[in-house]
Amino acid sequence: MRKVFLLIVVLMVSLTLAACNNTPAGNQTFTLEELAQYNGQNGAKAYIAVSGVVYDVTNADGWTNGSHQGMLLAGTDATAVFATSPHSQATLNELPKVGTLVSNTASVNTPNSYLPVFTLNDLANYTGANGSLAYIAVDGVVYDVTNVFSNGKHQGMQLGGTDATAIFAQSPHSQSLLNSLPVVGSLEGFDPITDPNATSTTYYPVISMATVEANTGANGSTAYIVVGGVVYDVTNVFTNGKHQGMQLGGTDATTIFEQSPHSQSLLNSLPIVGTLEGAPLLPNTQNPTTPGSGDDDDDDYDDEDEYEDDDVAYANLPQAIQDYIEAHYANLTIHEIELEHGYYEIEFSNDTELKFDLNGQFISVEYDD
Repeated sequence: MRKVFLLIVVLMVSLTLAACNNTPAGNQTFTLEELAQYNGQNGAKAYIAVSGVVYDVTNADGWTNGSHQGMLLAGTDATAVFATSPHSQATLNELPKVGTLVSNTASVNTPNSYLPVFTLNDLANYTGANGSLAYIAVDGVVYDVTNVFSNGKHQGMQLGGTDATAIFAQSPHSQSLLNSLPVVGSLEGFDPITDPNATSTTYYPVISMATVEANTGANGSTAYIVVGGVVYDVTNVFTNGKHQGMQLGGTDATTIFEQSPHSQSLLNSLPIVGTLEGAPLLPNTQNPTTPGSGDDDDDDYDDEDEYEDDDVAYANLPQAIQDYIEAHYANLTIHEIELEHGYYEIEFSNDTELKFDLNGQFISVEYDD
């Protein structure tokens, strides 16, 4: 009998655990930041998002450690990649759905979301005398009675500018009258009243640096960069996350862009993904460009002419370049310094020319024959 009882208990516990674990597939929601954790690396599960649906590719054929055909796609929104595949839909139909991709864009109330709060002294200024504004308070709500009470008076009583709660409590028709009055605020000490005309401010998502670093653009995957605390999508601009030979995808490229004379025109053309964790929130105005940028008088960005023979002052050179020159060419006079096609070129009076990348790394030297 005791064995039978124990068997029943075990069965009941097993059924309970099975019920707890039987969460319907596809009911989870993921932000891009949360999705990035499922990159298939170091034993982690591998999830991808395509057209807003999150799929599990952990055990899918052709996927190893989150990579597919040499591309690390797990943990990313792979919509653009799958759009170019002729068999993508058939592949997706065979994958388990685990949830949906959602925006972690925040919507917050502005400081003006509530109607004004009045003290009794404030309220006393709105008496309605000589045709001025007339306000009354009833149960903590401040009403505008300017167009209802002549000079703030009602049935011979001066109510404008006062807390008329006691008076209205004695009136059988008070509620119907109050329902017809405009509400202009609340009385101090009572709950504030939401302004029905207030709008909320929507902000771009907050992106962690780990998420940025996971989106390098390698093998055609999504590429993010950070400039001035803003995260941009450069997938369709920088091939495999590289620009002018530099791997910028997945990095904070603020310093690099500060050295570029045409960087702002490029940034204006890039889709904004969000703001870097710790940076000020950026209001989302539904404009894919930088706030306030609008149409730019600059020509459309051309990767080949971003850097075109721009003269650079010696003091503005990266410190690594200055140190190199002082160590090896201190006795030579500099004739010209240019930023050309993403490289610093320093020409000396004897026609010796040095070439450095934007990080200040030495590339080559040319001598006059």
